[in-house]
Amino acid sequence: MQRRALPLLLCLGGLCLAVLLLGRNAWAEERTLLDLPRLESLALSGHPLIQAARSRQDRAEAKLAEARSAFGPKLDAGVAGVRVQDAPQTLALDPVTGKAVAVVPLGYRETYKAALTLTQVLYSGGSLTANRKAAEFGVQTAAAEGERTVQTVLHHVRAAFYAHQRAAARKTVAIQALDLAKQHLQKVQAFHRAGVVAKNEVLRVQVAVSNAELDLIRANSAVAQAWTACERAVGAPLSQDRYVLPPPEATPPVYAVPQDPVSLAETRRPELKGLASARNQALQVAEAAAGQGRPHLSFQGEANVTDNGFWPTEQDDYRLALNLQWRFFDFGETEAKVRQGKAAAQELLHQLDDLRIQVRQEVIEATQRLEEGRARVEVARTQVTLAEEDYRMALKRYEAQVGTNLDVLDARVALNNSRTQLVDAVYDTAGAISNLRYALGEPVPEGERAPDKRGTEDGAFSH
Repeated sequence: MQRRALPLLLCLGGLCLAVLLLGRNAWAEERTLLDLPRLESLALSGHPLIQAARSRQDRAEAKLAEARSAFGPKLDAGVAGVRVQDAPQTLALDPVTGKAVAVVPLGYRETYKAALTLTQVLYSGGSLTANRKAAEFGVQTAAAEGERTVQTVLHHVRAAFYAHQRAAARKTVAIQALDLAKQHLQKVQAFHRAGVVAKNEVLRVQVAVSNAELDLIRANSAVAQAWTACERAVGAPLSQDRYVLPPPEATPPVYAVPQDPVSLAETRRPELKGLASARNQALQVAEAAAGQGRPHLSFQGEANVTDNGFWPTEQDDYRLALNLQWRFFDFGETEAKVRQGKAAAQELLHQLDDLRIQVRQEVIEATQRLEEGRARVEVARTQVTLAEEDYRMALKRYEAQVGTNLDVLDARVALNNSRTQLVDAVYDTAGAISNLRYALGEPVPEGERAPDKRGTEDGAFSH
């Protein structure tokens, strides 16, 4: 009986193990691939800085609605109650004798009044119009700031994504270096056991293996830190149980530099538009302040009911009035406000000139770094090919005992350095493309969303 149960238990155990392995593989395949478009989509949908920019724009639009409402009529409803110690009254005098002949009441001891008051500004000296225009420019400024905020967030997402890809590619190089070092150690140990080489050659290669292991530890740490930086750039936590980033690419992204990028940046950059709108807003604020020194004309109409009860019903009345107000002297207050607005506009004009110079510098530097990066990629590829061939020849010469162990170590170091330089060249070029797009103020297409992709972690730099 026990002999029959043992095979059955082994079969059940193997089945459970297979189910667990299949479930683990299925779990790994269910993780969503976070390529760059999807990361950008996540940032656009919920980054706190983008949400804050949208709130600022909503506030500017509400301020514009407030400025527009100043042109419309205002209707107020009011209820008042007054109680005095003695009811107001006066004496009626005989016109002949001049003696008091009667007591005439002038009101109630308790008086209640309900009224509707309509107020309409007819002329404000241009201050209401200037306030409305200033609010309109404020909306344009907030929109420009919001657009630049979106571009900044996406730029940080791209920078974090490429930093992670660089770290992952360097990890691949570290793994390759460790594999080469271990393979070399096996050959040296075999030669040592055969009495062909001395012990010091084994020790030297063992040190090289330890150095490669330390490099791999640092590479793993850099990948983990880069993942955290991606979370910060996206503005939301990214669980590694749910998401996975794509393998690093061996070539930089394809990007065509536009013709006359400086002029294109001057027409695109939201900061330039925002500063121009802010300057116009300051000028309108100065105009609104100047309007306070001009005559103001308003109309007011009131219909009221007054009685000695809480619900007045007897004494109804109305009042129509035209109010003209003109402040002739305010001890320089209006002039000071006008000067403040004009000075602010002049300050923004100078900032606008400085920003144009800065935009030109940023575009030129980004273009030059992109050209430099592309040239470095081509040279680094050739360098990797030569270093691989040099290492292969050094290893073959050592195996044939016509080369030294030091030649192999030096060739492997050169190979690792060339592979690392290729990784840096590729992702420096990718970063330069991102910097150029940011310097150009590249607009974000409306409704841009990332496609649904899934994948694994196999790297394009691995062989």
